[in-house]
Amino acid sequence: MMRLGDKLARFVPPPVTLAPPRDTDVVTELRAALARIERSPGVQRPARSRRPEPMSWSGLVIESGPPPSLAEALPGCAVQTSCGSTWLATTHHAPDERHGDIALGRALGADYRHLERMTGDTRLAGFDPRHALFLDIEATGLEHGSGTLAFLIGLGYFEGDTLRLEQVVLRDHDEEPALLELVWERVRRFRYLVSFNGKSFDLSVLQNRMVMHRMCSKEESELKLRPHLDLLHVSRSVYKGLWQDVRLQTLEAKVLGFVREHDMPGSLAPSCWFAWLRDAEPRPLAGIALHNRHDVLSMVALAAVLAHEAEPRADAGRRSQVALNLAALYVRRKGNREALTVLEDTPPLSDRVQQIAMLELVVKAARRIGLVARMVTALEELVTLAPERPELERALTRARRARLVGDRVRD
Repeated sequence: MMRLGDKLARFVPPPVTLAPPRDTDVVTELRAALARIERSPGVQRPARSRRPEPMSWSGLVIESGPPPSLAEALPGCAVQTSCGSTWLATTHHAPDERHGDIALGRALGADYRHLERMTGDTRLAGFDPRHALFLDIEATGLEHGSGTLAFLIGLGYFEGDTLRLEQVVLRDHDEEPALLELVWERVRRFRYLVSFNGKSFDLSVLQNRMVMHRMCSKEESELKLRPHLDLLHVSRSVYKGLWQDVRLQTLEAKVLGFVREHDMPGSLAPSCWFAWLRDAEPRPLAGIALHNRHDVLSMVALAAVLAHEAEPRADAGRRSQVALNLAALYVRRKGNREALTVLEDTPPLSDRVQQIAMLELVVKAARRIGLVARMVTALEELVTLAPERPELERALTRARRARLVGDRVRD
């Protein structure tokens, strides 16, 4: 009876002996040509050096040579927590310090009452930046799954009139519990969170890591359920259609008057941290820390500007597209009087489509609150602008009839 090993051996191919590689005619000719060049008079081979070339990102040049310490590149100190220590760098910013055209203290004097209606989040009623934590993270990837971790977290909050900006840095993987514990302590201290795209990314990353380390209960770890002002969503509502995108750096240039110089692109953030882990090179890490600091300061300034933009006031200096966006938002939130106020002194719109959209908003808001005369005026303009739409003529006839008998116009 044949054993199992003998049966399996029948299916194993015999070993193949590979012949040593031979130089082809092309390889031989190339080697001969290189030898002739090296023997030619006047040709010097460059001296080999193991010194690395200077690293450069968008104008930020990091000279070669021995790297400085982390304390020299990113001044701060090791902070002890119950889970160990982590690196904390802190800066203070006076209220009259300007970020672009905006003084940081302007955030304290802004009126945030209307942000609740703009966001549809009633928990933001009474929003006060003195009770808010501005948060931005730099992570090892763009996904917010369990494999992505935050290696640098920027935290901004007001102490009196001064903005305190803390940056928690992960020096190695084993320090992550300490980093998260410090961040969790700051989060619990404040009533509101403010971020830019934090609902989709930042809070998801932090929440996943806290759950993995079992730092808090399931209810406490739901960071995204906390009262949260995400400035990206508000910016999309206010500035939609003005520019190609509403990325933070676009808003900095167009709204805040701030242009970054020698900025480390956020896309290089993972490489900066890996350079620190591999080579103990803190200078790229300091570059991404500066990028993160700009992000937090921009959020503080942008919150003040958006609060001002959201006010339902007649403002001839307001961009027409912004007025149109605000009015549409207020109509969706049943703020019909606010929408009409926003559109009162809107500069003339050159685009026919925009003019029609604005007048349709006026008709809708005026009908809902019974301002028939205003509705008739808007419909008369609409009929002139869009004569190809017979339903507008019929709506105008009904509105005129209602005005005569003092009745409300129904949908």
